[in-house]
Amino acid sequence: MSRVQRLLDAVRKLHEATPELQAYAPWPDDLSDQQVIPRPCPVAQTLGDRKLPGTRATRGVIQALRAATPDLEWRQTYTEAEVGTEFLETYGYVEVFGPSGHFRSRKLRGYIGFWGPGLTYDWHAHEAEELYFTLSGSAVFCARGAPNAMIRPGQARAHTSFQPHLMVTLDQPYLAYAIWRGTGMEGLPAMVAS
Repeated sequence: MSRVQRLLDAVRKLHEATPELQAYAPWPDDLSDQQVIPRPCPVAQTLGDRKLPGTRATRGVIQALRAATPDLEWRQTYTEAEVGTEFLETYGYVEVFGPSGHFRSRKLRGYIGFWGPGLTYDWHAHEAEELYFTLSGSAVFCARGAPNAMIRPGQARAHTSFQPHLMVTLDQPYLAYAIWRGTGMEGLPAMVAS
């Protein structure tokens, strides 16, 4: 079994064992393996050195991510002009499954995202509905029409279609499993005015 398959299995185990994730969207039953070329980004090169304690429930995903990192296609949606150099040096994500992920699904898109400590992921929006599930670290989420909330490991925050939201990471790196569902899963987030 490949390290990427082990990561998928760890994510599935977490997803299926977590009522909040299952209620948001059932695990996709249309997954097929894709040939994705590994691609590093700055955060991927240092992920093994970072402290990511998580919880008993999230540790399996964190360990599988660390092991699979060299085999993963790490992405960064934004440009330096949009988010700055520091953001890009400590941010990256992997589409584990979805329209263009390591495993193809047309029903759901699942990412693992990493943000370094003390970052502001400024106001952005996207058509797809989204749920962040914290694997390690904590972050404060703000969204138009919703109260601000600090989200810790094992907690989740949902955003509706096109709902502008931002995230501020605290004193530790923030690692999350994010799910996109509904219309617009193939799209990307875009920065929006506050």
